[in-house]
Amino acid sequence: MSNKLKAASTSIFANIGLLISKIVAAILTGSIGMLAECLHSGFDLVASFLAFIGIKIAQKPDDEKHEFGHEKYESLSSFFQSVIIAVTALFVIFEAYHKLKNPGVVENSEVGIILMIITIPVALLVSRYLSKIAKQEGGSHALEADSAHFATDVIASVAVLIGLVCVKLGFPQGDAIAAFVVAAIMLYISFHLIKETFFVFMDYAPEKEIMEHMTRIIEKYPGVSYHKLRARRAGSKVFVDFHIQVRSTMNVVESHEISMQLKRKLMKELPEIKDVMIHIEPKGKHRKRDD
Repeated sequence: MSNKLKAASTSIFANIGLLISKIVAAILTGSIGMLAECLHSGFDLVASFLAFIGIKIAQKPDDEKHEFGHEKYESLSSFFQSVIIAVTALFVIFEAYHKLKNPGVVENSEVGIILMIITIPVALLVSRYLSKIAKQEGGSHALEADSAHFATDVIASVAVLIGLVCVKLGFPQGDAIAAFVVAAIMLYISFHLIKETFFVFMDYAPEKEIMEHMTRIIEKYPGVSYHKLRARRAGSKVFVDFHIQVRSTMNVVESHEISMQLKRKLMKELPEIKDVMIHIEPKGKHRKRDD
């Protein structure tokens, strides 16, 4: 099993544990803030399954129907996760509004307070772990989305904790206000993730640092000039193409070897690159890099 699938599996088991504990606490307290956290964790669990499925499909080898690979399935899973978060947030806002107008009784608030104190560090550790693996694997959108879920879980849990403390101190509206905070965080994260996946589907260029790294590698190669350098993201992978200019007296074998050396160099130094297409031209055909 790959590191990305191991991370996605860890996310699933962590979400199951968090969800069960929050359901128990919500039943015992009757807190709308805790209910919001239950829904949050419940949909986080669904999102973790989507991340696992998306990553698993994305790692399939190329086939006749997917000659450029399955990488975009990972971004697709991230998109669905984001939509789930947004829908959940709207439901929480609706429930919190009614709870704010008619504050109910929150019982056994101590149970909820203790649970939040326990779950906050757990969610924080899992979020950092998923973020670390996502970066190591060249920017996995599915794992980044999953990491964001746990990050929102931390912030939301802090808000619920504060709300329950307010209830304990005699301010019942604190519970509903905490739910509003949870929903606002969820909406913000979902908007950010939807924007990121939209860029991938529109063949958005990779990060500036990656493009600059590629440029440095190509420019350092002796006897070669280049132009029309382009790159696009597909899930956590990058596809690259550009033109190089070599001596007009160079034969096909020599020019092909140069292109292969450049390709190997790029793919070695930038593991997120899946493929490089290099068009070879004789020097003098184009004078500008941006032709």
